[in-house]
Amino acid sequence: MNLSMRDKKILLMFIGILVFFLGWFFGYRPQMEIASQIEESNGPLEERLQELLDLAANKDFYVSETASIQEKINEYTTKFPSDVRPEDGIVLARNMENELGFQITSVGLGEKEFIASIDGSSEEDLAQEIDQTMSEQANEQTQEQLDNIEGTDSQAEENLQNASDAAAADQSSDSQVPVLYRTQVTLQFNGTYAGLKEAVTYLAQQNGRMTLDNVNASYDTSTGNLTGTIIVNMFSMTGTDNSYSEPDAGDVAYGTDNIFGTIEQAAPDTDGNQTADGQAANQSAEGSDGQTDNGQEGENTEGESAPADDQGQS
Repeated sequence: MNLSMRDKKILLMFIGILVFFLGWFFGYRPQMEIASQIEESNGPLEERLQELLDLAANKDFYVSETASIQEKINEYTTKFPSDVRPEDGIVLARNMENELGFQITSVGLGEKEFIASIDGSSEEDLAQEIDQTMSEQANEQTQEQLDNIEGTDSQAEENLQNASDAAAADQSSDSQVPVLYRTQVTLQFNGTYAGLKEAVTYLAQQNGRMTLDNVNASYDTSTGNLTGTIIVNMFSMTGTDNSYSEPDAGDVAYGTDNIFGTIEQAAPDTDGNQTADGQAANQSAEGSDGQTDNGQEGENTEGESAPADDQGQS
């Protein structure tokens, strides 16, 4: 088919337009969309970059403030014991009885309750971490069993990453999160109103981290004293360098020489008996000598009075 020059020019014009449209639609348009997306994503990155530059400019200030705050946190967390056990509540009640003369008839220790975590984690998050750690330990045992069955040594492959694993373990141990717990101790008491006020003051002066949660008292007409319960909140914190220290219960007498409680007669004192026997013998000897002397004097008196009687008769 023969085309005129005019038709050829028109065809070339349409072909050029088609090539331009295809280039714009499949080439320029996608690139512009990508450029627009990159520009949008660069906005937050530029803001973050500016923040990092500001932080880098004030690096010394932030480092010093962070160290100061961390020191305050460590000072605060060291005031909390690592755990609260039943003996803590028992020793607290015993000390109140010894120092205040306040009678504690019963001591009850409640369950440990989650209060808060310093990083804001919830109790569920901590439980998931514990479950994950337990599952990893179970997987390690399973891998050891598979190695024994298959006769392989997967431990050799793991030794290649010992350096990085050790560093990660050190980092995780150093980054333990302090978690605050509460344990409630219920004390049943019997005492006077003045004793109750002294008990409240005594609890407020304790060095341990504890608070008075509730006091319930009623008047006992039979004794004239107050009876009721005192609930004390005792706090502990895990994830710190503190270790549990047992409370000082003082000297406690235990054991007995007479397990049946029988009444036993005291053993005779041999030396005392011998001394008593010696004194009795001396007293009897002295008595006999006195009687002998008196008898002799009586005989002499009778002998002297006999001539007088004879003279009277004559």
